[in-house]
Amino acid sequence: MTRFHRGVWATAIVALLATIAALTVYALQGPRLRAASVDVVRAVQFPDSVLQMESDRPLAPIDASQVTVEPATPVSVDVSGAIVSVVFEQALRYETEYRVIVDGVAGDARGIGGRFDYSFTTPVADVHYLDRGDPGSPDRVMRVGTGGEPPEVVYEADAIDVFVTIGSALMVVTPNESGASRLDIVEPVGNDFQRLVLPEDTRIDQLIAPAIGTKVLFTLSSLGESTEYDKTLFVADAAGSARPTPLVGLDGESLRVTKAAVVPGSTSVVAWIDDVRVVQIDLDSGLVLPITEEAAEFWGVSSDGQNAVLVDLGGTVAIGIDSLDEQRLVPGQIGTRNVFEGQTHLLADGRRIQTVVLGNQADTEFTSLVALDDGLGTAKPLYRTPDDLGSIGRFVVSPGDQYVAIEVTPNRRDARGDGRIHEERAESVTTVIVEIDSGSVVRSVEGFWPIW
Repeated sequence: MTRFHRGVWATAIVALLATIAALTVYALQGPRLRAASVDVVRAVQFPDSVLQMESDRPLAPIDASQVTVEPATPVSVDVSGAIVSVVFEQALRYETEYRVIVDGVAGDARGIGGRFDYSFTTPVADVHYLDRGDPGSPDRVMRVGTGGEPPEVVYEADAIDVFVTIGSALMVVTPNESGASRLDIVEPVGNDFQRLVLPEDTRIDQLIAPAIGTKVLFTLSSLGESTEYDKTLFVADAAGSARPTPLVGLDGESLRVTKAAVVPGSTSVVAWIDDVRVVQIDLDSGLVLPITEEAAEFWGVSSDGQNAVLVDLGGTVAIGIDSLDEQRLVPGQIGTRNVFEGQTHLLADGRRIQTVVLGNQADTEFTSLVALDDGLGTAKPLYRTPDDLGSIGRFVVSPGDQYVAIEVTPNRRDARGDGRIHEERAESVTTVIVEIDSGSVVRSVEGFWPIW
């Protein structure tokens, strides 16, 4: 054997030994985390957001018990090849560092197990709201965060009734000269503008927020003597036709809706029909399923999307949207006093936020406030106006149940209405943002119609 051949064999042997050593180390080290990604903006807005963790090799199945999330968050997990998908079952908290640890990660072939460890931080919360201008001045859609930065103008126009956000775009309702509604899709960044085609001489009664993907629901009524439309439910698709279409039931008839609420993270809404029935509507299939045949009021959908919250002859009740199981929501006492409850929102952990009216010892004077009820018979004030001089309007809980935005009239005695036909408010209306767990007021801005 020549020196050349001996050199080739030596090189080959060294390469083989190096390969064997590398494979041995590969097997002994166990799977390693190559990359990970999560859409943190979506994660704070919707349940079922996904953290994808990519391994350096195909993996064996992983159980949810192997996953630890700090702060504690319920998850499910799925493995496909080298990809581990950790699904957060609830919307995550804003401005929070999360750490996800997966123990006992093993390859689909035999070998030692490994650990995946990944951290990420969610963004600061922000809320859009409507600030109506003085006579002769435009109305403005504003955005403000909870971190202390000043509010910024997103869009302005004359006489904005209401709006809803669709990603970076807005769907805005304004009146024309005769009082009929106009519905426009506005992209503030690129100054794009599209006017949707509504039936003539109609007014939008209610714009339902938040949007479902690119779809927005609203109700429409005829003006004047016409009775063609009466709180008729329509759907508009920002990515589809410029002509909104009415939603119909299984009988082919249009739906007369007083109130409706989106089921978080789904393509379904729950609607209060004819001031009596509450139903679930699937926007994909058009299927309309009954929830209850008797409701005197409808407050919305619980944070976990499992229950419709309404008022029937027995008081406030949560009814399972799919199961139809009932849970009576008896208001807890504040101190030793009973309260008269109003708008009610059921949080994912079973607590609830309510507007309540509290009387003095003689029940001669009454104060409205927002209370946090533990669901076990005890409530405590979450927000009350300074010196109890104001009144409480509607409130909107943020995804993840971290904040609540409350519409407030600071002094109910000297409040003056803004004179608008649609969604009239006091000229002094403000929106107060409160952190639910601490009860701290983190922001207060002039305006109303908060949308997270």
